Amino acid sequence: MQDTNQVLYTSMGNSRIQKVSSASAERSDLMTLSLAQARAIALRSQGLADNRAPFGLGKAAVLAAVQHLGYIQVDCINVIQRAHHHALWSRVPDYAPDMLHELQSPDGAVFEYWNHASSYLPTRDYRFSLPLMRKYRQKLHWSDESPELRAAMRRVLGLIKKNGPLKISEVESTTKVAGWSETSVGKIERRALHELWMRGDIMIRSRSGFQKVFDLAQRVLPENTETRRPAKREAAEFHVRRGLRALGIARAQELHYLQDSDDASALREAISTLIESGEVIEVRIAEFPKIPVFALREAMELSNPLERNLLRFLSPFDNLTIQRKRLKWLFDFDYTVEIYVPAAKRKYGYFALPILWGDRLIGRLDAKANRIEGRLVVNHVVFEPAFSEAGALQKQFVEALHDFTRFQQCDEWEILRVEPKLFRGLLS
Repeated sequence: MQDTNQVLYTSMGNSRIQKVSSASAERSDLMTLSLAQARAIALRSQGLADNRAPFGLGKAAVLAAVQHLGYIQVDCINVIQRAHHHALWSRVPDYAPDMLHELQSPDGAVFEYWNHASSYLPTRDYRFSLPLMRKYRQKLHWSDESPELRAAMRRVLGLIKKNGPLKISEVESTTKVAGWSETSVGKIERRALHELWMRGDIMIRSRSGFQKVFDLAQRVLPENTETRRPAKREAAEFHVRRGLRALGIARAQELHYLQDSDDASALREAISTLIESGEVIEVRIAEFPKIPVFALREAMELSNPLERNLLRFLSPFDNLTIQRKRLKWLFDFDYTVEIYVPAAKRKYGYFALPILWGDRLIGRLDAKANRIEGRLVVNHVVFEPAFSEAGALQKQFVEALHDFTRFQQCDEWEILRVEPKLFRGLLS
């Protein structure tokens, strides 16, 4: 398989990178990029730029995408294809959910664990999750200590050891506890399985529908998996490299975002170490000259400004969109997913998707897939106030919506509302 970094860092050319003058920033020895160059680096690093298939096609491309990005967040909302499938389809155009399922089981090339949330991770990086597993052996993740929970943990672990893979639906329970939301309740064994998973005692072998199938970690991990726990410094440097490889260019807090907050100081030290070695560079963005940002040195090869030749509807939990403050400073895009907002107070819709065109986030699309009828209902399309290129957008929007509709396993779409009026030609 071709090295992913080479795929993304080849044929991008080198943009002219100027020095920051002492009048425009506190440091005069740093490179400066325009905002357009910074966005180009970020989007190419994310696999969302010039090429529909930056990682190739098929299952091998799905694995390459997961390995390059470092994680793909799992989400349960299914008004459209779930977020993990959506994020991968955005980068692998022939993606099908079975590709990811096969990579997890039987291939064992990806596994599920906690990143900043439940995520698919490359198994080659498994050992860098061991420090977090060790932490949760000492302190539970989401549950209060109680004799009842500890007893439930022992019980379900015993069932898995004795009987093999286990789904929560197969567990009988007479004890109910508070669920993941304030109003829900559930089996105490569900909490027990979660805590055992966070400790690394058990893993998710596969999914049955969307239901997790748990088994002992030693029965899930491929035989050649590296299980040597990294030293704190090694782990921190790994996470800085991983974050910068996927983000392209980032502030320090955006690298912390994906990690245990207890390790923030170690990550800052890792950034300094990698700068000293020359692997990482500190740069400035011309429009924000006092904000330190960091990048891998080779990422400068990705800085040629983008053309607006591709349009995408992104998941709210896509690797590009999940950090909302980053979207604001880098793309000037205020974004909040409104799934927890009462319907009467929603401005854009229940699950509005950011619309990416070239290097700009230009609006939001709220849709729901009616797979029984084969119809994608687009409830609302809203474009940003500063965006007015309706004529130039039309062809790319229709093509993108056609592809998106097929991905939702639908045959046709219906757009109910478009704002502002300038764009209502999209309804025809």
